[in-house]
Amino acid sequence: MPRRGGKAANRRDRQRKAQQRRLQQRLTAQPRPIGGAVSDAVDDVAEQRIESAPARPAAASSSPRAGRADPRFAVAGPSRLSERAAAEYHYVVRDLRNIGILLVVMAVLLGAAVVAFSALKIGPA
Repeated sequence: MPRRGGKAANRRDRQRKAQQRRLQQRLTAQPRPIGGAVSDAVDDVAEQRIESAPARPAAASSSPRAGRADPRFAVAGPSRLSERAAAEYHYVVRDLRNIGILLVVMAVLLGAAVVAFSALKIGPA
């Protein structure tokens, strides 16, 4: 069997498999529809509950997912990045931390070089 296109092909395969897993999870997580008059009755009751439910303040969210989101990833406005995005892009935080450490090390080395050159009277006066 011939070898596929390398890194890009592997990435596409991983993305396709992840998409298939997500689709499979959605299909298995959805309840099976109830047929006939029972389904209509359930829909009517659900609509009545929605219409008769008191308006809740936006700040007091009682959903179980509200407390689990990481507040460090809050975005301005009502939307926030999902937990899945935070988990998928964990390497970005690590890379930014590494860039910050590298920046500090380079600044310290530059400062040490300036002091050393000044003490040794090397370079322009």
